[in-house]
Amino acid sequence: MAVRHGVENLIRRGNIFYWRPRIPAAFIHCRPGSRLSLSLHCSDHRKAQIIGRKLNTRLAELKLNSKEKMSKLQLQKLFEHERDKELERLDDINTLARRNGRGGNVEEMELDLEAGWAYQLLAKFGTRVDLSLENDCAGLAYLLNNGVPASHVDAIRANYRGELTVARSPGFEDGIRRLIYQFEIDDTAANRQRAMSKIFEGRAAALLDIEERHELVDKSRSEFTGGGRAVTRNAEVTEAEPPPPDSDPSPPSSVVERPSASALTAAPKDPEIAYLDLTPRSATSKQATPKASDAGQRVVPVSDFEQESDKLIANMGKEWTAETARDAKALVRMFQSVLAEHDIEHSGQIEQYHIGLLRQHFNDIPTDWGRSSRMRVMSAPELRAKGQEMRRAAEASGTKPKVGLAAATIRKHLGNLQHFLKHLKGHGFEIESWTFEGIRPRKPKAGDIRQQQYKPKPQDIVPIFASPIYRGSLDHLRGKRRKPGSQVFHDSLYYLPILFTYLGPRRKEFAGLSVDDIAKDEDGYVILLRTNGIRRLKTAQSKRLLPMPDELIRLGFLDYYQAIKGLGYEALFPDLFSDKTDNDPGDRFYDTFVPVMQGALGEKMWSRAIHALRHGMADTLKQAGVSREVIDDISGRLSEGSETNTRYTNPAGLPLMREALKHYPVITAGIERKPLQLLPWVENRQPPPWARAGKKG
Repeated sequence: MAVRHGVENLIRRGNIFYWRPRIPAAFIHCRPGSRLSLSLHCSDHRKAQIIGRKLNTRLAELKLNSKEKMSKLQLQKLFEHERDKELERLDDINTLARRNGRGGNVEEMELDLEAGWAYQLLAKFGTRVDLSLENDCAGLAYLLNNGVPASHVDAIRANYRGELTVARSPGFEDGIRRLIYQFEIDDTAANRQRAMSKIFEGRAAALLDIEERHELVDKSRSEFTGGGRAVTRNAEVTEAEPPPPDSDPSPPSSVVERPSASALTAAPKDPEIAYLDLTPRSATSKQATPKASDAGQRVVPVSDFEQESDKLIANMGKEWTAETARDAKALVRMFQSVLAEHDIEHSGQIEQYHIGLLRQHFNDIPTDWGRSSRMRVMSAPELRAKGQEMRRAAEASGTKPKVGLAAATIRKHLGNLQHFLKHLKGHGFEIESWTFEGIRPRKPKAGDIRQQQYKPKPQDIVPIFASPIYRGSLDHLRGKRRKPGSQVFHDSLYYLPILFTYLGPRRKEFAGLSVDDIAKDEDGYVILLRTNGIRRLKTAQSKRLLPMPDELIRLGFLDYYQAIKGLGYEALFPDLFSDKTDNDPGDRFYDTFVPVMQGALGEKMWSRAIHALRHGMADTLKQAGVSREVIDDISGRLSEGSETNTRYTNPAGLPLMREALKHYPVITAGIERKPLQLLPWVENRQPPPWARAGKKG
């Protein structure tokens, strides 16, 4: 039975909280009297109240101020975003507090409060007003009326001015536009202001909610919470000597000068604290010292594994792509967490048993854990608990749980672990001998592999080229591109499917083309597949020349190429690249194109959607009598079993490739050529509206 818990629209079913508001009548696209039902995915009462109040406030704002007609689906997506973002922020704050060891530090609490009140000023007064926080300033009155100590105003002012500068920057406004774009809401000044206010409110709420996050702090030591500071910042902590037997046991009185409020903006230095470990150690455990073993070998603490993985990545240099390096580092972090769970302190304590534990861990974690920012920061036990939760939910709904890593992924992780353990051993660190025999999934046999991948025939692919991408779509915005309309845009989503169909490349090979990779020989235009400033190639044989399909030229690709080059872009398909992160252009294309394929193919959609086009091209040429060696040269593979082909001959030349590719039937003849129309933000050299903040460079 659902139980209500103080905050309006907040109920609990079992141990999970839900937010169930009635949809206001102002939203005419929603059925009168209908409700939203949103799981908050948490059982903590305080956290649920915070999120529930924020969602109630947001609903009230939408009811009073929204001019656009919003559907129930838009509301649901918007509130899910608000909920997930708040959950992640609260979880991250708690995680960082545990990791930095300053959970009981009053200075950390005050820094949070100072930053929180700065955000609160931005939320209340907006970014158009400059608050001096002096004399009769309305912002100063607001702070003092809410009990903010005057001695902290200088620090709040410094925080406020810094965040105000950021809020007025073009980059921040771009972020607001992306948020609006994400939920397909009209880009109006009023909507941008609402979104900006909500961002600041959320940050302020997270920072000002100190009860749970700073529960170890003695609140009587801060003016913010009704007390006064008893110690100075950056005070040196020394070991106290016991008093002589005849001394007065009461502590001596002292007067400590309180620092100025401006000093609160500086980050405090971590005091040097000597920790005395009184927990008993087992007789068989090895000491975590620089030279821990009896033989005098060195060990590396588990806490330093990530640094060692950085050294390994540096040693591998160009042998590893950025993706391989990220995978290796993710594996090391996972191994760290499993070892920490079992109280392993250094490399000398690792046994074969612990490698087996890691292998079992792979079976019990969510399949897509690496794609979730929340899951990536979870510990090993938390990840397995999440997997168990997903199994129970799938069992209740009668679906297949997305839990456990695929065999190929496990083989990849164990291969990276092999590299890492060899790195430790090669650098003289003590580590027990290991083996992956009995835990590494076997590679599928050649006969099994042939049956695993569907090889679409040309007629299977034809419906894709009858989709709104080629016939005309409603708009260039997310979602609207797949709806029928009158506009045809020329970008990666238009040209890459044609290239994948006729030439069968790897996804990233063509998604990462540069404008300098298009050339012309005596017989026509060619595509140069080579390492460029955007991406590397997978293998040495991936470097090749390919003839440009005639259908690509008929459909205006050369006009597109000249337009992109004239705008000064390096990438041939700039719509696939973020200005915020070093994203994989192949992954971006996958995310945009697969929904198009699903809409066009419906139930006939095959697995490994884009990679299957590569197999389909090769199979079509083979069935037409083209030799395996020529097909491999077109695909950028090395033919096996023939020394003549690999040692004594060069790859097939362009004339031979052109002749071979004629055996693939023309399936795009039904596409009508349209006048060139670039995506608006590409044509105006604006940041991509889909980009999200992250790590770049």
